[in-house]
Amino acid sequence: MEESFQPLHERMREDIINGVLTEDSWLKTHDLARRYQVSTNPIREALHQLSGEGFVIIRRNRGARVRTLDEAFVRNIFDIRALIEPYLVSLFVEQATEEDLAAMEQVQLRIEERPADQIELDRLDDSFHGIMYDRHFNQEALAIRQRHSEVVRGLARRYPVSPARRLAMIEEHRAIMEAVARHDVKATQEIVEKHARAAERNLIQRMRQAVKGSPPAWAG
Repeated sequence: MEESFQPLHERMREDIINGVLTEDSWLKTHDLARRYQVSTNPIREALHQLSGEGFVIIRRNRGARVRTLDEAFVRNIFDIRALIEPYLVSLFVEQATEEDLAAMEQVQLRIEERPADQIELDRLDDSFHGIMYDRHFNQEALAIRQRHSEVVRGLARRYPVSPARRLAMIEEHRAIMEAVARHDVKATQEIVEKHARAAERNLIQRMRQAVKGSPPAWAG
């Protein structure tokens, strides 16, 4: 009987991020059921959830395997984000209210406290961007962004954000807020795109450092 209150798909996601379920390995439902001490039906549901988040690939008549979270995949994700996020933000900039700006300021101040925990930083960052995007009418675009965000957050936990990137992120958020306050759609779109590309470069750099066996970026 499962004692943990953590949902099964979250436990499996953690094991993928931590390398317990290795990249490109096939995921057999009966083996997973024994590992997590559940029946096969919850395993199938969790695999579909993880497939939707981008961590698992399901092939018809072949089964499921762990996606390889390599540099090429990261580039593909950020190429899409660099297109989607400027599109999503345009509607918000046109309609942003003082209440919206105040909500962004409140989240930003918590980010600027520079929480040591990567999970908390990711949650706050997602809240900051959610204020701008989550009311958009295009649910398909939002779903794509959310799916990719899950992967990026997972990778950020494996390769924590460097102190320099944290400071740059704060500055980029402030620039976004200033452009939104002016209702300057073009400027906001440009900053959002640069923000995504900077995150891409930092993540790929940390991935390369890990492959080379260099000290992690957060070490100094």
